[in-house]
Amino acid sequence: MNALTATPSEETVKEYVGIFQNMGWQTGLKGLATLILGLLLVRLLLHFAEKALNRSQIPTTLHAMIRTLLRILLDLVVILSAANTIGIPVTSFVTLLGLAGLAISLAVQGMLSNLASGFIILSSRPFEVGHFIEENNVMGTVREIRMLHTRLETPDGKMVYVPNSVLSGTQIIDYTETGKRRVDISVSASYGNTPEQVRQAATDALKGVEGVLTDPVPQLVLESYGDSAIQYILRVWVNGADFMCVKYELMEKLYGAFASRGVVMTYPHLNVHLKGMEPGQEQ
Repeated sequence: MNALTATPSEETVKEYVGIFQNMGWQTGLKGLATLILGLLLVRLLLHFAEKALNRSQIPTTLHAMIRTLLRILLDLVVILSAANTIGIPVTSFVTLLGLAGLAISLAVQGMLSNLASGFIILSSRPFEVGHFIEENNVMGTVREIRMLHTRLETPDGKMVYVPNSVLSGTQIIDYTETGKRRVDISVSASYGNTPEQVRQAATDALKGVEGVLTDPVPQLVLESYGDSAIQYILRVWVNGADFMCVKYELMEKLYGAFASRGVVMTYPHLNVHLKGMEPGQEQ
């Protein structure tokens, strides 16, 4: 391809090749020195920036992103300064970087989306490290919010890496923010037992369970009348960290309390009544 049909980007590349071919060793050494000194200066500035961030009121979850963006900006300034030192026109160099950036952005759209979503999460703070959250079918404790993904530790010890674009674009349930959670336990009792008997049995079960809050007051409500049993719901409030322990212990205590009070926990069954046969009727 001749010069008449060359594209602007190809002309820019040829210009750079010519600059490097005609460059003297003194100019190259000067550009290298500029690059090295600039990178050392960047490390020094980042060190001071780290101290400033630690003293500031900016949330710690934003520190990593600020450091990364600052490093990218300073490195770009150093590269442009070194390029200008060896005779590369900064304007054309910026144009080339823009073209390269466009090509890279098209290739890594997903990563850029996660990066932008990470910034949104860190700035808006819909949840924080240590919170127990739920997103669709994944629930766990937030262990770390990174630039591209968030680490969740599930109750069974698994570490799940959720892309930030998913967390910023869907409904998130935060079980920790309010500090309290309500435990709902559904139980059934026979029609032969009164609601007062069931309430007394539930009160007995609550006496042996630690972690149940007195405000709001525990509550037993009659939910519905079934075909063979009455359905009740026991509602108690606990601190978020005690939710699972209280739930499982209370379910176990209810069984013994119901038995002690003579409350029958019914289950689906079918009663069949056979009518006696008439004398002489064939079997």
